[in-house]
Amino acid sequence: MKKHLHKIAWVEPGSIAEELGLEPGDAIEEINGNEIEDIFDYQYYVEDEYLDVLILTKDGEECVLEIEKDEDEDLGITFESSLMDEYHSCCTNKCMFCFIDQMPPGMRDTLYFKDDDSRLSFLQGNYITLTNMRDKDIERVIKYHLSPINISVHTTNPELRCKMLHNRFAGDVLDKIGRFYEAGIRMNSQVVLCQGLNDEEELDRTISDLGKFIPHMESLSVVPVGLT
Repeated sequence: MKKHLHKIAWVEPGSIAEELGLEPGDAIEEINGNEIEDIFDYQYYVEDEYLDVLILTKDGEECVLEIEKDEDEDLGITFESSLMDEYHSCCTNKCMFCFIDQMPPGMRDTLYFKDDDSRLSFLQGNYITLTNMRDKDIERVIKYHLSPINISVHTTNPELRCKMLHNRFAGDVLDKIGRFYEAGIRMNSQVVLCQGLNDEEELDRTISDLGKFIPHMESLSVVPVGLT
């Protein structure tokens, strides 16, 4: 079975999907030989006029549907997950100022989820550290031109950033921002200001470094750390 399997939750009446006999519980595996990782892959590949769609039926049988349609015409499918993938969590950082780590016990589970997903940064405006992004993830942002991306920078000093995020791999933020800049990806940035750490001269350095990415770096928000 494929790693990425996207179950259909609903089929629009009168749609291409209904004409082809697709039903809730069936799943899409590939389009034109391309494995579908998430909603961005699906929307990109489904725009073609000629599609070979690999389906795994709810009965466990694989089949290929050959589809001819108008360009950009939708198949009329709603999936069980709107993102068509699991959310990527912040699994590599232990930020000294993390408000989620300061949450009291006994609250609903969703309040403890540390989101660090570039796709949600584009879709919902979430801020991400970029530390959980592989080269593949960066290339997908560039390929699909997911813009703007909102970045939790905090400092551009590599050693200080590693210290603040408790992550020895966190010091390459400017390299990743540079790749987005060269690709024309719009960005917003933020700094959680911690007294005696990333303020004063360090803040001046961060502002100066990020200013080099104007106009694609569209904003910088500086907010004081909140402790509870």
